[in-house]
Amino acid sequence: MRIAVVMGGITSEREVSLRSGAAVLNSLLRQGYDAYKIDLTQENLVSAFIDNEYDIVYLALHGEYGEDGRVQAILDMLGKRYTGSGVTGSAVAMNKILTKIIAKDLGIRMAKTYYTVDEIDSYPVVIKPAKEGSSVGLYICNTKDEAIEAFEILRDKEPLIEEFIKGDELTAGILNGEKLGVVRIKPKSGLYDYESKYTVGKTEYECPAQIDEKSYEEAAEAARKIHEKLGLKGITRSDFILKDGKTYFLEVNTCPGMTETSLAPKLASLKGYTFDDLTRIIVESC
Repeated sequence: MRIAVVMGGITSEREVSLRSGAAVLNSLLRQGYDAYKIDLTQENLVSAFIDNEYDIVYLALHGEYGEDGRVQAILDMLGKRYTGSGVTGSAVAMNKILTKIIAKDLGIRMAKTYYTVDEIDSYPVVIKPAKEGSSVGLYICNTKDEAIEAFEILRDKEPLIEEFIKGDELTAGILNGEKLGVVRIKPKSGLYDYESKYTVGKTEYECPAQIDEKSYEEAAEAARKIHEKLGLKGITRSDFILKDGKTYFLEVNTCPGMTETSLAPKLASLKGYTFDDLTRIIVESC
């Protein structure tokens, strides 16, 4: 069985994807798999999947053209196996606005959402792209002028506006339907931005989260419901804010990072899974 670990891509999350892919590739090689790297670029965005020989694609891509269903559609048409979620689940989960609509239908608590700056009735708010990850393009706005500026910057990226809820950041993991647990994220800067996510030492992680049992289970169960309702596969990670004993769902990640600072391996460790266990399970279940 030959495994192509596809990484890189053409979005703002390319560097993170390369780091995730390298960690995954090293793990598979350690375990004796016949695995190799494919660096996805603008030049081989489609041909990479046609011109290479493989039995399985391990998708270590983040963001559009990788996590949003388009690459999955190519692989489906080629009749190739791949890790993670399928076309529909990936596409819906990638769009934070659509995901929030589904989460609301499931009765999951969320921050208030606005669709235009004129609708905002209270500040501060968070404005972010509906289809980006890794906290890329995230703005916290305290005034209408700041909101207008952020909205204009993100206009081509389908901006999402949410009330800013200041609280503890949590993430809950699901692996093939199994609840892995919840981790509390404690960025030293106070904001879990791109630098805090991917710089060693910038953030502390509480594994498992030392919060009340009700909140812990609420986050874990909400993550499971989202995973199940969207028909997701492999490992997913749902993010929440905890304030005054209540959890607020933010988004779900269908292809979470697998770098040395990433949360997915930390979540898997709560069930006793090593990094190698995690990559093996993901490969064997695709």
